[in-house]
Amino acid sequence: MSRNEGFSLLEVVVAMAIMVVVMLVILTAYSQGSSVKSHVQGTVEIQSNVRLAMDNVSREVRMTGYGVPRGFKLGPSHASWSPAIFHAGQTQLGFRAEIDGGSAEIICTPDSTNMNCPLNKLRLDSIDYYEDLNCDDPGGSIGGLELIAIIDHRWDPLTCTGFSVSDGSISVAKLPDLTFEAGMSGVATVEQIYYRYVPRAEAPYGSIERYVRYGNDPDDSFPPSGATWTPVADHLTDFWLEYRDAADVPLSGSALTANQRALVRKVVLFMEGYDKVGPDGHPQLIQVRSEVLVRNLSL
Repeated sequence: MSRNEGFSLLEVVVAMAIMVVVMLVILTAYSQGSSVKSHVQGTVEIQSNVRLAMDNVSREVRMTGYGVPRGFKLGPSHASWSPAIFHAGQTQLGFRAEIDGGSAEIICTPDSTNMNCPLNKLRLDSIDYYEDLNCDDPGGSIGGLELIAIIDHRWDPLTCTGFSVSDGSISVAKLPDLTFEAGMSGVATVEQIYYRYVPRAEAPYGSIERYVRYGNDPDDSFPPSGATWTPVADHLTDFWLEYRDAADVPLSGSALTANQRALVRKVVLFMEGYDKVGPDGHPQLIQVRSEVLVRNLSL
């Protein structure tokens, strides 16, 4: 007579205990792996946020003075775009530069007697920028794009009222006769760029904000009236700026004077990013420092 054999109760209990231990080990490893992954991802996000902000700000600061005329406005006002840094504070910066590619050379001397080059139509070596921007009505706003005409560092304000692809020209208000000569003159847009740090005690903590003013007349006010600020980076617990002259000597003051701003040849930027990362809320601090040479100011 055959006998059916099975597992004893003890064997079943031991097997279940082993299975529970194995499951706990697997769950612990998975939990630790998820925690590490979350921590790493959080750290990478903070680093990317801070470094991307530093790269963007540094790139524009490096352009300070580029395309900006150093002479005075034609006529009696003698308005000037210099110094190109019009505000230099510990957490605020305002500077001028041609940062978006609006410069072009005048290739036909405007003359009241020349129908191909009248005083209200400037033929340029490229009008791609003005065509892409729809310069007679940029952004659907009322009025045309404000720009300047430059000759031998002197300048005059203009407004684009139209463009013609057929002859590569932009239409403007009447220019002084024979003032802007072909090959020696050009047009440009001069942007005024504003940065400021806005501190906050709690998440998302402080932020860097940016504003760009497009115009054809210098404005040294800071902050500008009617500004619409755009956040560049947040989760910042510190941000400061330092300014140095050609001998690498720091220029002191909570806000530099005009004479001091004219001496600036290097801008030192410091950012500190902070956040709590991972499921355990581990604090993570990232500090980035950059020294930017503003070579265009020495031209």
